[in-house]
Amino acid sequence: MATEKSEKKKLVLLYLRDLFLEKTDATHYVRMPEILEYLESRNVFVDRRTVYTDISILNQSGFEIVGVAEKGGYKYHHPSRLFDTSELKFLIDSIAASKFLTERKSKELVSKVKTLGSSFDNSALNRGVLSPKRIKTMNDKVFDNLDILYNAISSNSQISFQYMRWNSQRKLEPSSKGYTFVVSPCAVSLNDDNYYLIAFDGKSQELRHFRIDKMRTIKLTFEPREGKDVFKSFDIVDYSRKTFGMFSGKEETVTVEAPHKLAGVFIDRFGEAANIRKNFDNPDKFLVRIAVNVSPQFYAWIFGLGKDVKIISPESVKEDFIKTTTDILSNYES
Repeated sequence: MATEKSEKKKLVLLYLRDLFLEKTDATHYVRMPEILEYLESRNVFVDRRTVYTDISILNQSGFEIVGVAEKGGYKYHHPSRLFDTSELKFLIDSIAASKFLTERKSKELVSKVKTLGSSFDNSALNRGVLSPKRIKTMNDKVFDNLDILYNAISSNSQISFQYMRWNSQRKLEPSSKGYTFVVSPCAVSLNDDNYYLIAFDGKSQELRHFRIDKMRTIKLTFEPREGKDVFKSFDIVDYSRKTFGMFSGKEETVTVEAPHKLAGVFIDRFGEAANIRKNFDNPDKFLVRIAVNVSPQFYAWIFGLGKDVKIISPESVKEDFIKTTTDILSNYES
């Protein structure tokens, strides 16, 4: 019996830590009677001196517990948090809004994040805005796939995998007739709420990207990665900026004419890479040179900016844009 009592006393440190994490924060405190009552609820019976000693040990370990004098004694709290309430709200909002997570995984992660706050944060974190009805991926293996891919990059190994696509029955099926891709992983990018693997394809001798939630049976081949010269000059920010909707295309330096009110649109998208200059032929507009991977998604972006925006050069891109829009309009001709 004495041994059991002694063993339970060893748990006081853990119970105290749980108490101060759950019931206190920068503005909430507990007093000695509440501390003793909390320990008794866990069948641990100690005196005040034991609590004082264990609070001192927790402080020495780096877990700060502050005693504040008040009339009749002291009140105690753990004032500092790894994340404050506003930061926890941001994390939860980001999780809830991420469509690469399934609903089940979103709820699981949100529950874990909530444990980083005190019980007083719960009402602030249980906001209806955190459950938007968005399209979510049905693949719950994104995190597992990410682990394999990061392992492949760190171990300098090529990978093999099958790539999937959705069919009209809402089922994933192998694309490219079940072809097994073998590529050299370069980096992982989060773009338009989806995770993508950017990898060097030895057959085409170019960089390609794949949505990670559509990758299946990923395996390390333990063959050394190819494309090291490409990796040395690779800039993931530059790559993402040039690639619209993560659709590949031939890289071109395109000159666009646009009204001054749209300067911010190009700066937001391309940053310092947007080379803006005066348009001496038309002072009401400016010219901007941008390096992009030309694709239908880029054309859609240009089209969405309205009739006052015009591709000036190169002529081949301008003509391809005209052909693309003409082909689309032909679908609506009676």
